[in-house]
Amino acid sequence: MKTLEELLHECGCKGEVFDDTGELTDEGMEAYKRLENLLYDIEGLTGVSVSPIIRQLDEITDEKY
Repeated sequence: MKTLEELLHECGCKGEVFDDTGELTDEGMEAYKRLENLLYDIEGLTGVSVSPIIRQLDEITDEKY
């Protein structure tokens, strides 16, 4: 299983995903938005709601490391 950090690197984040306080960096946030847009595109194709997935991703990003 991949971490959120690994997924965001696959979505184009070239640098650090999280800063020293555990917040998304600007680059991490851009990659997160790309991932979110991809999920909504999948929702449009399948008709299956991705809202629960986005909610869980938001919870993961809100956790402080």
